[in-house]
Amino acid sequence: MTSVKVLETNVVHASDVVYWLDGSSAETPEEMLRIQKPLALQITKGPQDLGSVNGVGKTAFFRRPTKMVAGIATEADKSLPEKKTFVVAGVVSDPAGLYIPRRFQIDAGNGTGHGLELYPSPLGARFGPAGGLQGTLRYSTSDNPVAWALLTLTVTTALGTELIFRCQATGQGDFIMPLQHLPPLREGIEHYAATLSIAALTSATASSPVDPSKLVAMNLLSLDGDLFANPIALSVIPGEIRLLRSYNRPHLIAKP
Repeated sequence: MTSVKVLETNVVHASDVVYWLDGSSAETPEEMLRIQKPLALQITKGPQDLGSVNGVGKTAFFRRPTKMVAGIATEADKSLPEKKTFVVAGVVSDPAGLYIPRRFQIDAGNGTGHGLELYPSPLGARFGPAGGLQGTLRYSTSDNPVAWALLTLTVTTALGTELIFRCQATGQGDFIMPLQHLPPLREGIEHYAATLSIAALTSATASSPVDPSKLVAMNLLSLDGDLFANPIALSVIPGEIRLLRSYNRPHLIAKP
């Protein structure tokens, strides 16, 4: 039998982990599905000794060890060090373009884990039998795209319950919102009543993704009248793919 003499041991502890979630897959982060593909990560802020392991649907962060343990590490050597939090910030994106890129910033180091949402791009979104909404967002005065806006649709069903759907616009203001799992209409009902709201940043540009958690609410121009509101009312019909346009405008219009 060949014996191996261990000269030193490199002990590495994972400090924290981020779970990348599909924000369109459920109403709450606890129910959202992990993105089942590797994503690209660009760290813009973090400790100099920060390391990371990027996997499918998650990224683990760790601090590189400052010293080696001579010989075989004991249980005491392997014990977790005192937990110290540190800031990690960056940009996460999908090399295939199926998800909207986003900025993020977390307080890492306590090991509790973080769930962060990304939303399918128009390239990655698919309409199913329940149909959905699509359109392009423009500002009311400049006609510039409302870059990276987050849209939230709340649908009231025939039973009085509410279903919530979300999607994010591209840097050019284009969006697609599939209404997965929208139930069929009951007999005698022509449509479901719904409301639509958006959150965005007037400072956002198409060339620089945003952190969705930093977006602020804005007003939308109604679909059937010259009135800005937050949210606006509309109707949805299961199976219909509806192009949203504000009153007498070729696009869906927003203003701060």
